[in-house]
Amino acid sequence: MASTARDLPERRYTWLGILLVAVSTVASILIAPAFASVTRLDGMGAFHTSIDVVNRWRSEDQLDVIVLVEVVNADLAYQVENGGYVGRLRVEVELESDDGWILEEKRPLRTKALSADQASSRTEFQIFGVLLENVPFRIGRIRCRVFDVQQTSVTVFNSARNMASRSDATGLWSAHDSPRPTAGLALEDPLFLAHAPLMDWRPGGSGGGGLLHDYAHPARRYGLEQERLQLYVPIWPQAGGVTGDDLGLRVQVTSLDMEFALTDTVEFDAVGRAALAAGLPASLIYELDINLLPEGTFLLNLAPLSRQGRGQVAQFDVVWRLEALIRSHAQVLGEGRTVFHGDDLRRFLRLSPAEQEVMLKEFWVAANPDPESPVNEAYLEFQYRIAFVRQFLGGFSSQGAEDARGEVFLALGMPDEIQTEHMPTNFRDQDDARIRVFEQYAPERAGAWAKGNSGSLDPSPYGSSGGALMPESRSAENIRTSRSLYRSTHMNAFEFWRYDRGGSPLWESQYSNRGMGQRFLFVDRTGAGDYIIESSNVLQGVE
Repeated sequence: MASTARDLPERRYTWLGILLVAVSTVASILIAPAFASVTRLDGMGAFHTSIDVVNRWRSEDQLDVIVLVEVVNADLAYQVENGGYVGRLRVEVELESDDGWILEEKRPLRTKALSADQASSRTEFQIFGVLLENVPFRIGRIRCRVFDVQQTSVTVFNSARNMASRSDATGLWSAHDSPRPTAGLALEDPLFLAHAPLMDWRPGGSGGGGLLHDYAHPARRYGLEQERLQLYVPIWPQAGGVTGDDLGLRVQVTSLDMEFALTDTVEFDAVGRAALAAGLPASLIYELDINLLPEGTFLLNLAPLSRQGRGQVAQFDVVWRLEALIRSHAQVLGEGRTVFHGDDLRRFLRLSPAEQEVMLKEFWVAANPDPESPVNEAYLEFQYRIAFVRQFLGGFSSQGAEDARGEVFLALGMPDEIQTEHMPTNFRDQDDARIRVFEQYAPERAGAWAKGNSGSLDPSPYGSSGGALMPESRSAENIRTSRSLYRSTHMNAFEFWRYDRGGSPLWESQYSNRGMGQRFLFVDRTGAGDYIIESSNVLQGVE
């Protein structure tokens, strides 16, 4: 079964009541009978997307699901049209119940014509949404795929099939059986806003200002981008209505490390109280000055003041560093996959973008050779290495270095020796380099005469007639003779790298801490410039 999608700005809900309050700084712990958790999804792939899934009740038995997506302008491909840069996307949303019922929506999107500065900006976004109407089930799994139809996938398989680049997000989804609680008040999912003209929406305001979804903020990222946290929260009373002096919400903002907490209250105005007393849904709009918060990720805890009913828990990020905004999320992921390993890497990949930034910042602070200096020389060197890898060693992406040479260069820096053979002229060149990987004092035999010539196309490199002798290497010979694919790459491009004094590691890795030096043979196995580590005394041991 499939529902129908509409452009969200065309959808007008009849939500009631608006009230804003000031902030207090008294910390306390909220306790409420039941909470729902509203989790933002991060789409991964060729580019990053922030995805908010918001449940909205149209009536007591009709549930709509809104999927809001945010993409950074600079992550998209554009075509010049009508004097501007235009991007084209396709979003596909699939909501599947536990028993196999599937709702699907596909929506093509076109950006307005942007200027060159807007199209390349890392601090401007495209925000769009898909509406799934009258969802018949209440628990399942949601998947959102966003395609940049003007950009071909970077993977070899998808590129050959001319498939568009995409960003994928998958997560669990659930909704309550009814928007009403058995007692008290029940909160629907909060909608995070940015730059909303709240003064115009207050009673007695100038009116207008656009619809709520025009100001949706799926990334939930505040600080430099938006100094005020803004929320819209629909609220349902119990059947028969609710009255009393404690009609409102308790709000608590807590850092994940529990080192910062802020508590506030929000009360309904006369219009909201009248709606709740009549058994009708009302709503609150809440605003918080983000300048009160340090950088990091925060939990937002919303609960009825009466402590009867159903609350909500959501996360948002606060970013105060410009570099966290202007660099792409792909670079953040690439850096994390480069410096973290094992449990640290698994934890890094589970974090939100702001938490990943904080984890990387803590890593580089610890790696700073001079903590008193305002300049972190270790991180500056790492940025130089990334730039070098991008230009000369295959590239750098969200997966880290694109080939093995870049991975080793990032970990150890510039080697003491590089032997590069783009088009080997002698079939023994690669054999010699492999022997030198495992035999530290093996000579470098320059020229065909030094290698000898027995007339065979693939003789042993040891004791060849008329050539300088090479030491026997059991490891090199095992690799040379045991790999069935070796002969087909015998004349492929290769590079031999030697580190005499352990290189210049910026962090501990699988390539560091080698007393006798590290040696690597990189071979372009495909002939397309994709180098792999074919032999290494670090990874394959020594004689």
